Amino acid sequence: MTTISSQVLDFIRSSKGMAHHLFSCKKGGKVNVQQVIKTLKPAFSPQGNQRRVKEEIVMAKFIAFLKSIEDGTLQECLEDSDLKLTEQEKSIIPLLTPSHMLLFATGAANTPSIGFDPKPMITFVHDEGKSIPSAQTCSNALYLYVNDKTTNGDLSHDLLTALMNGSIFSKL
Repeated sequence: MTTISSQVLDFIRSSKGMAHHLFSCKKGGKVNVQQVIKTLKPAFSPQGNQRRVKEEIVMAKFIAFLKSIEDGTLQECLEDSDLKLTEQEKSIIPLLTPSHMLLFATGAANTPSIGFDPKPMITFVHDEGKSIPSAQTCSNALYLYVNDKTTNGDLSHDLLTALMNGSIFSKL
């Protein structure tokens, strides 16, 4: 270890509460949609690539889902699409916040004071066989599937299913 690194480590160890301050989440209340979108950077295909348009459609639907969580209209939106919700889904929807999506993708409900490493990102996976988003918290990656179902259908229910299957409610 270099001299400076060991000095920093010694300083952190000797300063009561310093490690907690450095590695705990930022204070400031609830995480909103804009913070989630700013944190989860989409990795789009290059401009002009035929995949890019479909990725942008999926991203727009993802943002609409987050906004419907924040403004409390998710259940109404899902029911307007003639989707029959289960009682469990109906009971979970009012509890959802944008923090749940951040927790699903990164394992943290708020941004740590020193930021995320690696930087969180949204990866678009072109796969006709999958529609329910997945995540790898060790790499801070959210995988959104791009196919006819997700671009032409209702992505919101797939996102809800992913959050419910991700056991995030025991952690937030």
